[in-house]
Amino acid sequence: MLFRSPNRKFLEKARSAAYTPGMRSLLLVIAGLLLGVQGPSSSTIAFNRVELRAGEPEIFVAASDGSEERPLLAKPNIDYDAAWSPDGKSIVFTSERNGSADLFRVNVDGSGLKALTTDPAYDDQAAFSPDGQRLVFVSTREGGTANLWILQLTSLRTQRLTTGAGGDFRPSWSPDGKWIVFSSEIGRA
Repeated sequence: MLFRSPNRKFLEKARSAAYTPGMRSLLLVIAGLLLGVQGPSSSTIAFNRVELRAGEPEIFVAASDGSEERPLLAKPNIDYDAAWSPDGKSIVFTSERNGSADLFRVNVDGSGLKALTTDPAYDDQAAFSPDGQRLVFVSTREGGTANLWILQLTSLRTQRLTTGAGGDFRPSWSPDGKWIVFSSEIGRA
C-alpha cells in the first residue's frame, strides 16, 4: 500500500531501501503525504501502513504533523481505504475481517464498529456525499465487474449507479453533491 505513486523513481529507491527503526518517521511522513486522507478539520489524517511483522494493512490516525499516531481499531484486520465523514466524527473503510472486502464505519476514537455491506462481492473505495447521508463505492456485485453503487447510510439500501464491462474506480463527489467523478476502463481494448 505504501508504494502506490506515479513517481516511479521515488518508488524504486523506497523499495530498495533497508528498513531501520530510524526510518519509521520518514515512512509515516511518506504515508501521510502519498496515501493519507485528511480529516475535515485538517489537523488529523488517517493512513494505511503495512507492519513488517504482521504483513497486513492497518489504518492509523495521527495529527497532521505525524504526532499522536495510534491504530484506528483495537482489533485490526486487513483494513484499508479510509474515508472521513464530512463532520469528522467517523471513518468508513474497507475490511476483509469477515472473509470478503466489505465497508465498515467506526467512530474516530475506534468505538462503534459497524458493517455497512455484507455482500460476498468486493466492496471498496467508498466516498461520502458532501451531506454525509450517502456513500458511493466500487463493487463487483451482480456480475463480477467493478461498478459504482450508492449506499444510503440510514437504511443501508444500495443502488447500482454504473454498468459496463470495463470497470469503474475511485469515485468522488462534487462539492455540491450533484455529480460523481470516477475513472473508468470502459472502451479499453
